[in-house]
Amino acid sequence: MLKGNLPSRNISYKRFFKNKTSLSILIFSLLFVMFSFYLITHNISYKNSIASNHGSDNTSIDENHVESKNGLEKDPPNIEQNTIQNERSFNNSNLITDNRGVPVLYYHSVREPAENEVTITPENLRMQLEYIKNQGYTTLTLDELKNYLLNNSQIPEKSIVITFDDGYMDNYYNAFPILKNLNMVATIFCITSDLDGSYYLSKETIKEMSDYGIDIESHTVNHPKLNQLPYDKQLSELKESKETLESITGKKVEAVAYPFGDFNDDSVIAAKNSGYTLAFTTKRGLSDRDDNILKLDRIYISSKYDMNTFKEVLAQTKK
Repeated sequence: MLKGNLPSRNISYKRFFKNKTSLSILIFSLLFVMFSFYLITHNISYKNSIASNHGSDNTSIDENHVESKNGLEKDPPNIEQNTIQNERSFNNSNLITDNRGVPVLYYHSVREPAENEVTITPENLRMQLEYIKNQGYTTLTLDELKNYLLNNSQIPEKSIVITFDDGYMDNYYNAFPILKNLNMVATIFCITSDLDGSYYLSKETIKEMSDYGIDIESHTVNHPKLNQLPYDKQLSELKESKETLESITGKKVEAVAYPFGDFNDDSVIAAKNSGYTLAFTTKRGLSDRDDNILKLDRIYISSKYDMNTFKEVLAQTKK
């Protein structure tokens, strides 16, 4: 009885699996057709959407990635076509390009007590900088000064540059907070022989101020009287200082202040050959286009000046 039923059951199983396989193939075929239809319609819709977003001229789509006739990819657009894009915008300022010159003030140490004339108290520095701000002056970066001097770029009618020589640690503790509070930029000319953070600035504070927007520039390695050194020694002082500061800030160092204001013809040549664009002296006057770009004038600010003297020096210094 059991044996007699086996053939009929096998036939039943075969028909079942055959029908199931056929059904699976049918379902798979339907799904494939539906998926293909979706891809085709979606692709057409996507292309139409792109075309509508770019206008009727489809040749403008991905134009910068179309191969040129010689088989090379077209050059990417020049994003620095206009140097003005890289300059700070001066809001609510009357802009000038004439050669009236720019006062470049220079300070040194900022701390209590002011034991000598190159050390100004934080209180007096704040008073002087607040006066400058209240008089409508705009502080410039050295790059903005350079573009004004060399490229006739526009600057505010009342422009000024604030600089500090030597790079004392107190510039970070006492001058930097004042500059930030008054929203001013400035330049620090650093001696690089001993950046330990005790007497002179540390590498970390130099980096922090540079990232904020304070220009970090060169004051040589050892602060020598350059005019008493042979050319090769001068070149070494200027190049090594530049390279040290660039390695810390990650920015180009393009300016130097001659220590003590002492320099000679070799100093100017060494500054140029070291890659400096600007160099500053201690001769009183405004930095203007009549100056040799590597012999720019500045205005020394003594801690012995009271506010009336400071105002007078600022107002009466000419080119």
